[in-house]
Amino acid sequence: MGATVGRGSPVFSGTSGQGRLRRFDTPDDVIAVLDAGDDVASETVALVKDAGATFLAPIEADLAGILCRSGDIESHLAIISRDFQIPCLMGVEFDGDEPADGTTVVIDTDAGTIAVDSAG
Repeated sequence: MGATVGRGSPVFSGTSGQGRLRRFDTPDDVIAVLDAGDDVASETVALVKDAGATFLAPIEADLAGILCRSGDIESHLAIISRDFQIPCLMGVEFDGDEPADGTTVVIDTDAGTIAVDSAG
């Protein structure tokens, strides 16, 4: 694992997730993943702003992880993440600029950290 680039509140502990970071701002972003094929979501760590983020529903259960800029562990997105056991951090803050889309990131729910994978 590489350098820690951000932190958030873990929704639950004991898991980690790794995948390529991708921002989701609208339902069109989800449709693009659905159009790309079955395995894309499983390799994706979603970065969203809204703790509701109900537009993630069609792919949420398949995601490698979720990072949310707002909300807390009682938010809708956190509850769904716990139900599906998806590594998730809420109220995420990055130490500097957000990593670019496509960057491989690792979520550690024990430490509440996000790191850039040094191999990816």
